[in-house]
Amino acid sequence: MTPDFLIVGAMKAGTTTLYHDLSEHPDIFLPVLKEPEVLTTLERLDEMRAYYARLFRPARPGQLKGEASTAYTKRPNNEGVAEKARALCGNGLKIIYIRRDPVERIRSQYEHERQHGTLHEAFHIAVRLHPRLIDYSRYDWQIEPWIEAFGADNVLQLELETYSTDRVPTLRSVLRFIGADPDRLAAIDVNAVSNSRKEAKAIGNPLLRSFIHSRFYQLGLKRLFPREMREKVRRALLPAPRTEAIEIDPSTREYIRAELRAAAPIPSK
Repeated sequence: MTPDFLIVGAMKAGTTTLYHDLSEHPDIFLPVLKEPEVLTTLERLDEMRAYYARLFRPARPGQLKGEASTAYTKRPNNEGVAEKARALCGNGLKIIYIRRDPVERIRSQYEHERQHGTLHEAFHIAVRLHPRLIDYSRYDWQIEPWIEAFGADNVLQLELETYSTDRVPTLRSVLRFIGADPDRLAAIDVNAVSNSRKEAKAIGNPLLRSFIHSRFYQLGLKRLFPREMREKVRRALLPAPRTEAIEIDPSTREYIRAELRAAAPIPSK
């Protein structure tokens, strides 16, 4: 049992919103675990098939099955992912890649990593010290292996800005792309995901954060409770998020733009 479609990224570009919106469609199954990263954490095809079988066990017959992992477009850290996907799923797999303004995506990734303790430097220093911040915004380079593996017709590229302003029409185009009936789309609660994002940012306790992100919770306990109940519990248990506005000075903004115009790095073998 393998996926019919993948949401492959980009990181901090709206994949969570798309994941939740597609989950509302009756003919689509997405596992409760977002970011399972099957194709980057496992090496052997038989291991991948077994893991996908566990993820998709609750799916009803006839449902289209998919998963969302932004790790699949994080070159050069993760190479050969598209080739693995083709070997596992065949050449008919549908690929969805959502992008956003590259500088704003970098800002959002930096804020995310600061909150999770993986970045500590000021923004203007971090973008010079940590190449991944810029590399993950090299969108054409990131999606290139997927186009080569599956063909341009099987890769749908979206813009977050369009998705945000025209959410339902964009979602209907995604449904047509993966082979689901757009007319069976349920009403979308446009506030649900934004609220859950605010609550996720509030997870300051490292033990609580580790538990919520653990596979034990994501694959086990989480599926026992409806999303509305989980959000109520989060609001009750977690403090209000503390946000720090990140101002990007003109010289840093120009540095980022110049780096994005430059050739992408050659992956190490």
